[in-house]
Amino acid sequence: MQNEGSVERSATLEPPSPGRTALATMAALVLPGLGHLVLGKAVRGAVIFAGIAVMFILGIWMKGHLYKPEPGEWLTYLFTFCNLGIGVPYFVLYALNFGFELTKEQPAIFTYEYGNTFLLVSGLLNYLAMLDAYDIAVGRKS
Repeated sequence: MQNEGSVERSATLEPPSPGRTALATMAALVLPGLGHLVLGKAVRGAVIFAGIAVMFILGIWMKGHLYKPEPGEWLTYLFTFCNLGIGVPYFVLYALNFGFELTKEQPAIFTYEYGNTFLLVSGLLNYLAMLDAYDIAVGRKS
């Protein structure tokens, strides 16, 4: 009985468009919540944007360090991948050279590690938000 209802419901949904799916997925990578906005999920997109933006701003405020790849330091490649998840804000700060330079005094600041964690997690959360936008675009969830 339950399977019949799900079959009827899925038959009424329009098939996923590859162009719309790609647009929503890429938009979600560019800016947190933008993919959901493209899909017409404005409230969900606003909540995602607000949550991730607050984490990112707090990470910068707590003097966290943004990473870029350093030759010979393999861990910086992993941390850069995490930071890149935030999208455009990473590249804006990179162009301004803000948040990338590590001073000798910076690790002594008691909020430094929290700031690093907030910056890394905000990027990783945006990757999850991108996957959520993809799932909505292909019809796996609403």
